[in-house]
Amino acid sequence: MFASRLLCTLACAVGTLGLAACGKNSSTSTTSPSSLPADASVSESFSSPLNVGGTFFYSFSMAAYGNVAVTLTNITGSDLPDGLTLNVGIGRPAGTTCTPSLSIATAPGDTPQVTGSYGPGVFCVVISDSGLLTAPVKVDAAVAHS
Repeated sequence: MFASRLLCTLACAVGTLGLAACGKNSSTSTTSPSSLPADASVSESFSSPLNVGGTFFYSFSMAAYGNVAVTLTNITGSDLPDGLTLNVGIGRPAGTTCTPSLSIATAPGDTPQVTGSYGPGVFCVVISDSGLLTAPVKVDAAVAHS
């Protein structure tokens, strides 16, 4: 009799726990970083001289994961070769350099030539001679980011 009473008590306890769990929502609501990149809301323009065979970079910070768009806006100087392009990339600064994770050879324009989703953290735009420069130039560019 004691064994059957114990078995009945255990069955009731398990059933009660099961019913208690039925009324609860098992999913939890936590705040996590969005998997969708934020729209670019900050625009920074910069200029720098660029020597033949040279490279320079511009660093920027992003507080959240978001879109980045780089536009090479202008190249000025004497003796600009026809069809001049420069290498433009997005990367992470490392000391006195910037190693691009993405880079293309492009001519200046009004629309972004290099785009991607990055962040949060410190990133950089790197611009270098693509092998076509015959004299130093001045480079104007912009980066839009969140």
